[in-house]
Amino acid sequence: MKKLFILLLLGFNGFIYAQNAQEFPVLKGDYLGQTPPGDTPVVFAPGIVSVNGRYEYGLSVSPDGNEIYFTADSPGDGLTFIKRVYGKWTEPQTANLRGNHSWEFEAFFANEGKKLYFTSDTNNLSKFWCMEKGKNGWSKARYLDSPINNFPGMWCTFTRDETMYYGNNENFQIHRARPVAGKYTEIENLGFKGTHPSVAPDESLFMFNSNQYAGNGKNDIFIVFRNENGSWEKPINMGDKINTNYGETCASLSPDSKYIFFSRYDEPGEKSNIYWARVDLLIDSLKRLNHINN
Repeated sequence: MKKLFILLLLGFNGFIYAQNAQEFPVLKGDYLGQTPPGDTPVVFAPGIVSVNGRYEYGLSVSPDGNEIYFTADSPGDGLTFIKRVYGKWTEPQTANLRGNHSWEFEAFFANEGKKLYFTSDTNNLSKFWCMEKGKNGWSKARYLDSPINNFPGMWCTFTRDETMYYGNNENFQIHRARPVAGKYTEIENLGFKGTHPSVAPDESLFMFNSNQYAGNGKNDIFIVFRNENGSWEKPINMGDKINTNYGETCASLSPDSKYIFFSRYDEPGEKSNIYWARVDLLIDSLKRLNHINN
């Protein structure tokens, strides 16, 4: 009788597990099969990535489009990933890249998806870590050996030549580091007051968020264009389709620079959802307007 009860219990638990497993929808296609937006931002993957009642931010898509990382917080366990396997997207899982359940957040790809950088709490400070992809998958996460980590930082994005743009949390300004013999030994403060810089692959522009330039004390997303001589223009507010009366942060570009992903803090308690929008035409328009004004 006891054995029968155990078998029935196992069967019931298996049934419940199967039911829960079936609750996650079958998702196929690029960007989790979501309908591509126009130039008006919409919530990205509601109920899957953007879940009501929690913070989501820092979304990054791998260059081949098969991996998506984002951060889920309060409730959430930090860095989260979704993969496309045999044409179907897996259910979101906590990344735990360091393997010790440290707090991890804001991952970004470099070197055509062969490297993954992320931020993790290290001795109570946010520092950068990285991994490399080999034949057998991702390597063990390692602490970035660079003067960059002499100060707390977060959110790094990369150009095609692996020039790194990141936010320095010591002075909350945008910094850049170019690779020298494969290492980031030289650091440049670009002088822009803000965080979360997202650089275009060709380094023609970068976006960032700041409450220093908006004039109303809230975070807006700005774009900066590079001149032919390598200098940077003044930051331009990306306009009322991207920026609203809510705060907007953590802008990132899709691999083809066609879409923008960003967080908008429009939920009760100022929690955020991730939005996305077609942004290439907007960028072209801002670029032309900037050229005319200068």
